[in-house]
Amino acid sequence: MNVSHGARTAVPDDVASWAPTTEERATRWRFARLGVVMALVATLIGASALVHPAAPVALAAVVIVLVAIWRRPLVAAVLVASVVPATAGLDRGLVVPELKISEILLVLCLAPLVFRRTARWRRINSIDIALLTVAVTGLALEVANGLNADNLALDMLLRSGLFPAFTFATWWVASRGVSDRRDVDTVLRWVLLVSVVPATLGILQYLDVLGVRAALSSVVDSGLLPEPGGTFSRVTGPFTIAHSFGGYLLVPLIIGAVLLLGSRSSVLGRRALATVVAVDAAALVLSVTITTLLWAVAAFLIAATMVQYLRRALAALVSVALLAGLVFWPALADRWQAQTTPASGTAEGAVPQTFQFRILVWQRDYLPLLAEAAPAGLNIGPGDVVFTSTENQYISLILRGGVVLLLATAASLVVLARRAAHAARVEPEHTSLPAAAIFGILVFLPVACIAWPYVTNAGLPQSLFGVAGAVLAMAGTPPGGHWAPGVATVRR
Repeated sequence: MNVSHGARTAVPDDVASWAPTTEERATRWRFARLGVVMALVATLIGASALVHPAAPVALAAVVIVLVAIWRRPLVAAVLVASVVPATAGLDRGLVVPELKISEILLVLCLAPLVFRRTARWRRINSIDIALLTVAVTGLALEVANGLNADNLALDMLLRSGLFPAFTFATWWVASRGVSDRRDVDTVLRWVLLVSVVPATLGILQYLDVLGVRAALSSVVDSGLLPEPGGTFSRVTGPFTIAHSFGGYLLVPLIIGAVLLLGSRSSVLGRRALATVVAVDAAALVLSVTITTLLWAVAAFLIAATMVQYLRRALAALVSVALLAGLVFWPALADRWQAQTTPASGTAEGAVPQTFQFRILVWQRDYLPLLAEAAPAGLNIGPGDVVFTSTENQYISLILRGGVVLLLATAASLVVLARRAAHAARVEPEHTSLPAAAIFGILVFLPVACIAWPYVTNAGLPQSLFGVAGAVLAMAGTPPGGHWAPGVATVRR
């Protein structure tokens, strides 16, 4: 059939219905892009086998984690609050040279939240500002001191300069990964359940179960771990020292105990809570660290007072103390003997020999340096002193960044404690119980820091700031409420 020029050819209705709509074309384009990305990722994962046989599995795990966090930010909060603290004591270089597994996982959790969409970010609050100030100050002073001494080493930068930044990132990811109170319950549930793994490893260390001590020695860099087949030694779990192990256990133990006092069932059932508390408490006792044992008692009683469960807490504490004394008497007796037996540089007296040794170390190695370090810190390496650990948080902070870093760190902890205390007083039990536990831990922290640098060592900071980020992020929301972009919220 002839068609005149300029005339349009009619398109049958059944043919027109086959033409894709704009939405269908957009969907096809998204699937095409996804297919290209998946092909590139698969190619990269396969090619990584040329570098290392285990590389494809590691890269596949990384991709799974990133996709999971991108789809649901709660995954990041769960990983940072539970898995990152539990692995913080593992040695550097197990997966990537110079880096810890916990640091790698923290960065993996941080990246998707930063790039996902800014609408999920809540307004900056006082804790954000305080921790960010510590992070920037600590890194700047570490770099300045390193350059001034011509000794800016990567390992010192990671251990000292970037540690406050990692702490801030822990808080930020946990606080931005939760959206409602159910998310907080999920985070706390995983924190409690995951804590049973390191605690069980510590108990197995004490029992010297075949292979456990050797396995931990292969992934934890320390000469302080109990030797396979040796006599009883303070257990460390997957950490370098008993102080770090106790600092890590303190957070899930006190939170679990306070939740048990308040009969909170939305996190875990009472039997499950009691099991977690029992295992964590047993491991903490076997670490036989006077500081953390006193800390646990003080934090528990302070938290119970905040939420008006003091009588119930006292009764529970007496029962637990009697049971622990009966079950773990050999370990406690060994530690008592070690504390009262004079060692090098110590003598018999009312003061434990471990604290006498600390005084000796401070007088000999560190107090002479404080006047020089007070303005902005010093670049002090392990080879610059006889005893390589300060055994004191205040000395550590002054040596790293002078009085400026000490005051900035103290201010950040005060801000966090005030926020936790306010949440414990005015929030419903969803938030008040774990907030009270956080406050109780923070109240005793200045005392604990006299005997060990808990704030700048693996264990406590990852666990404390991860849980605090998730719990305090929901302070100020109505019961059953959730954060939403553009909704005005109260910030204290």
